[in-house]
Amino acid sequence: MFSSLLLDEPLLDALETLGYSEMTEVQEAAIPHALQGRDLIVNAKTGSGKTLAFVLPLLQQILDNPQSVTQALILAPTRELCRQINKQCTLLSQYTDISTTVIIGGENPKYQLKALEKYPDIIIATPGRLLEHVKRDVIELDAISILVLDEADRMLEMGFIDQVVEIASECNAECQSVLYSASFNQHKFKILTDAIFHDPLEVIVDSPRSSNINITQLKITADDNAHKLKLCDHILKNIHDDFKFHKAIVFANKRSTVNDISRWLQAKGIHSAVVHSDVTQDVRNQLLRKFRLNEIDIIVATDVASRGLDITDLDLIINFDVPRDGEDYMHRIGRTGRMFETGMSITLVDSHEWNQMVGIENFLEVKCVERKIKSLVGKYTGPENRKSSGKAYGTKRKKKTVDKKDKKKVKMRERDKKNIGKRRKPSENKSTEQ
Repeated sequence: MFSSLLLDEPLLDALETLGYSEMTEVQEAAIPHALQGRDLIVNAKTGSGKTLAFVLPLLQQILDNPQSVTQALILAPTRELCRQINKQCTLLSQYTDISTTVIIGGENPKYQLKALEKYPDIIIATPGRLLEHVKRDVIELDAISILVLDEADRMLEMGFIDQVVEIASECNAECQSVLYSASFNQHKFKILTDAIFHDPLEVIVDSPRSSNINITQLKITADDNAHKLKLCDHILKNIHDDFKFHKAIVFANKRSTVNDISRWLQAKGIHSAVVHSDVTQDVRNQLLRKFRLNEIDIIVATDVASRGLDITDLDLIINFDVPRDGEDYMHRIGRTGRMFETGMSITLVDSHEWNQMVGIENFLEVKCVERKIKSLVGKYTGPENRKSSGKAYGTKRKKKTVDKKDKKKVKMRERDKKNIGKRRKPSENKSTEQ
């Protein structure tokens, strides 16, 4: 229960207003240590309440020690995640005077400068844009006493670690550092943890491979992309009761594929919004706001939308392409089944993706249930012969054998070797007739 924590009344009132009474597993494990000022490394699955787990103690510490300078810095890998964190901070601090600001790329720096001049209590930022302001001496971070790294695994993948370390070096030497990740790997994070953390406490709530029991995970075989489009059309039109949904995200690996899917759905009378890196930040914000307000119920996106989106009633994820690895799969389906809600994920798998999908299942130690849509069963229904791992047997290429009888032997003389590459000179003794 949140009431058992030593929190000020404004925070308890906000929790009550938001309908939070009982803590999730990660909140119960991490919040008490965070309130004590310990450096923490927390591993918990997507949708388990990680954001509240680091925002709540951060707000309490600011209330305990109010100052006229910025005290807390939260770094996140994507703009969408920064906005989501800011929303959570705003809701939890609604009965206090604590202020926040978001510093991300894709927005006019002039407005960010004005916001920073007011010394907000909390800065929520992507590493790249924040470091630009630091190098221009627009902001000093030496008063930062709490540093939070959210989705640190994603920052590692995106190559932000050097920037994060540089930013951390600008913060107060006694700064409390907290890292949250859905897939923490001690070896991969060694450079980061050695540079920033002081005797951190590891809180491993979930294994990186733990599956979400709130999500029904299915897979449907497909012949090719054309077949997958027909399957998407069928699923999103709610023809079958099992596939009914309130909101859905269709994930693809490439921007071009996202555009193709959206055009196809549009032609079939299914309205959807497109979210990928070519879509400007302002447009993305507008689309996601409409998605939250139920003005749009389907988004087609790349992995740019696989993190940082916490949207109610999002109960269906379709993987048009099999994700590149298990972590991407975990983050995609983690957009649904959050907290105590339930959801469904459907992955469309063609013959070229079968082994990749099985590899993901084996890595995450889950088994997606194979389903078929009777009216759309294709020629490919999975490999006939499967290994014990579930993967398909590959066809070994036969080596070309050369018949010894047909092979001609060529004799190579030493004098021939000496003349290789040399041009024969004409004889000087010979003269041409007039």
